Amino acid sequence: MLITPTDLDSRIAQYATADFVDSTLIQEAGLESLSLLRLAVEVADEDAEIDAAGLVDVRTVGDLKVWLISLFPKDADETGAAC
Repeated sequence: MLITPTDLDSRIAQYATADFVDSTLIQEAGLESLSLLRLAVEVADEDAEIDAAGLVDVRTVGDLKVWLISLFPKDADETGAAC
């Protein structure tokens, strides 16, 4: 099942231990590094290499969403369907 940008909040909520909005710091949302990697594995194209170094710049939930979207299959549209 492909994850779409609209699914990200619900996916992130599965790992967060506190309420969040895009400006919430990752730590304040209760997201740990292992949770971030699990999210990446869930949303990434199965053939994609996950560059964990990209997590260095992730400070907020909004940053996390941008990073996760960068892992989406390149041929997927906004609904997650392959083009």
